[in-house]
Amino acid sequence: MKKLHIYPTSRALRTVSKKQQEENAFLPTLMRMDEFEHRAILIPGYKMVDPLQRIIYLQEASAFEAFETLRVDRELIRFFTKSDAIFKFFEELAQEKVDFSTLAEADAYAEFDTHLSILERLLENYRRILEAEGLTDKMLIPGSYQLNEGFLEGYEEIELYLEGYLSHFELDLLVSIAQKIPLSVHYTTSSFNQKMIECFEAYGIVLPRDSRVSFSLSSVEVRCAEPNDALPSTEVIQVEERYEQISIAFEKIEQLVRSGIDPESIALILPDESIKESFALFDRLHNLNFAMGFDYQKGSAYKRLEALYRHWQDYDRESYRLLERYALPVDMIESLSASQQCDAASFFTLLDRMGLLDSSLATTQGAVWEQGEEQVFEKQRYFLKLFKQENFSLRDWLFLWMKSLCEITLDDIRGGKITVMGVLETRGVQYDAVVIVDFNEGIVPASSAKDQFLNTSVRAFAGLPTQADREALQKQYYKRLLEQADRAVILYCSSENRLPSKFLYELGMVHSDKVPSQLSLLYPEAVQIKPAEDPVVEHFNAGEIVWSASRLKTWLACKRKYYYRYIRRIEARKEEELNEGSFLHHLLDHLYRQRDHYRSVDEMQKAIDQLLDQLLPMKDAKIAYQKLLWREKLKGLMEAEVKRFEAGWRVTARELEAAGEIGGLRFKGRIDRIDQRSQHETTTRIIDYKSGSIQEANKSKNIETLSDFQMSIYDHLLRDRYPNLSLWFMQIFERGRVEEITALEEKNRLLGEHIAKLKQTRGFVAVKCDVMKHCTYCEFALQCERGEYL
Repeated sequence: MKKLHIYPTSRALRTVSKKQQEENAFLPTLMRMDEFEHRAILIPGYKMVDPLQRIIYLQEASAFEAFETLRVDRELIRFFTKSDAIFKFFEELAQEKVDFSTLAEADAYAEFDTHLSILERLLENYRRILEAEGLTDKMLIPGSYQLNEGFLEGYEEIELYLEGYLSHFELDLLVSIAQKIPLSVHYTTSSFNQKMIECFEAYGIVLPRDSRVSFSLSSVEVRCAEPNDALPSTEVIQVEERYEQISIAFEKIEQLVRSGIDPESIALILPDESIKESFALFDRLHNLNFAMGFDYQKGSAYKRLEALYRHWQDYDRESYRLLERYALPVDMIESLSASQQCDAASFFTLLDRMGLLDSSLATTQGAVWEQGEEQVFEKQRYFLKLFKQENFSLRDWLFLWMKSLCEITLDDIRGGKITVMGVLETRGVQYDAVVIVDFNEGIVPASSAKDQFLNTSVRAFAGLPTQADREALQKQYYKRLLEQADRAVILYCSSENRLPSKFLYELGMVHSDKVPSQLSLLYPEAVQIKPAEDPVVEHFNAGEIVWSASRLKTWLACKRKYYYRYIRRIEARKEEELNEGSFLHHLLDHLYRQRDHYRSVDEMQKAIDQLLDQLLPMKDAKIAYQKLLWREKLKGLMEAEVKRFEAGWRVTARELEAAGEIGGLRFKGRIDRIDQRSQHETTTRIIDYKSGSIQEANKSKNIETLSDFQMSIYDHLLRDRYPNLSLWFMQIFERGRVEEITALEEKNRLLGEHIAKLKQTRGFVAVKCDVMKHCTYCEFALQCERGEYL
């Protein structure tokens, strides 16, 4: 009897094939589920559309006026991103056999029916375009296929080893096949695949819960059912930092091997595959074998293309520096226009001239391919064939080519015995031991992207899988993986308020151990850096120094920072990003250079608009956005300023330099602004601009911990010069609100005490500060080994 056995993954096929070769019997034909579906159906007269080409056809199908209601940009690059959600929506409706009329019955939101009709028209336009080209799409197959009788007649019996979920289309397909050939299904039920159980019940097959079952779709009967409630001996481990899991995972794998488990029967599961590069980095002995491979787009060849694309998008300083860093021909690139139209062949010729092709069509005879180059060559050849009639801009061609290269995966050729994989690759495969990392909430199960078109209530109404259904399916995969293993280790991290997955409690694993990581597994060499002793400054004379408010603040807050900045004179790295606070000070200085007041908000708005254009010439989209943002955020300030000017206040000084002696020490300062008002007598306000919080600078409690005495210094330097003096903070982004300094006399007294101690200081030990929050944005955090550093 010729049998066909169907499994969910290629790895499952290899595992089963290896076992069957040890048996003395006729072997069945093995096939993946997706391959079986592909071969079991026919679409006469049509070819499948290419994944890139379908986006161009969908863009063409969207060329009708009502489509603008969806607010989807039809420009190719932006449309490419949005099209993914549209295709997933159409595919899911087709797979679940839900039509638009069913969705329209749901009570969603006011414009729901309008949006549905637009999407329905888009789908119909897309269908007509494909039919005219002799093409079809996977979302059109459920409504147009016929069974491949010739293929099915080659088998006398079919057995399906099911893991996971079958759509309504797949179920109907299997039922149709089961009417022609005996078809059995092997399945494991649990509380996490309730939706699938309900689907089988709709076909008359009632499955017991928490059981391993075998049933016939042909005779509609359950043939075998065994209870399934066992879980392996599982160790749950909590660590602090995420990357500590790497060393503990290596340690646990070593323990499993030493206990007698075959390394090839151990799997390391990565729920979040972004950590795989870190595991590969520390796998110095090449014990790991990454089943998912490595992404071509993480390599230098792709990064160089990415640098060019970013430059053609932004044209900013950073993108230009990236071109230089990747040694791209800057002069050639600058001579090109990203909007220049050309065909695909000309585009590849240009890339070749810039050295941005891993392979060349002209040099394929007898070529020795490096890893990935042959795949790039095949992609290039197919790309030319696919788009031979098209003309796009250089930027669009580069975008499409990069999307094509994103599909390339490089095999792990190092030959390690410990298999590393994602949870989807574990379907249908049994391991003696598993180690799972990142078992945190939000990762296990993973939170899927928000549906752009249908909310949960509409999905439930239409019988479509909801977010809860998708999460339950992932839980089933993990449960199956664990229950088939003899030993299991689960790790999760707790830093940054991360929580263990609630799924642990559903599995009955409520206890976890906190294990210190052996960093020697990651860093086998002893640290060569000797612990630095606190520097000692033996000769110090405060009287020889001209003090400023910032220098005094540094002295009071952290002696080590004072040592680095003022004794060693270590300069902080210059920030390339525009400093918002400094720029706003600069803007307000220019605003009052020519005029000491403004009569109206419109008048002031016009002056600020002119200054923004003058001080920030248009360079890139980021600067343009920043200017729009500031224009909006400064509206409250302008209203408050005009009211103050109407009350008689005038700006009499800006960026005023002041110097003098306080308690025997020399001080200097730069005052942001001085306002005066003359009524019965002249009143003066010293104003200090603040773009952030003033809570610390103007606190009135726990003053003994104050380190910012800027206003007290201004008070001493200017009290004799200006009559009726008061000191104020102006909060620029809080609608220009002004707040007078509190507890000034007490702060002045405390300043005098600090000055007295300074005059008596003849030397000091540059110890690190005790308040760790000060280190967060300190430029010397690395030298002090504070904060996040390596």
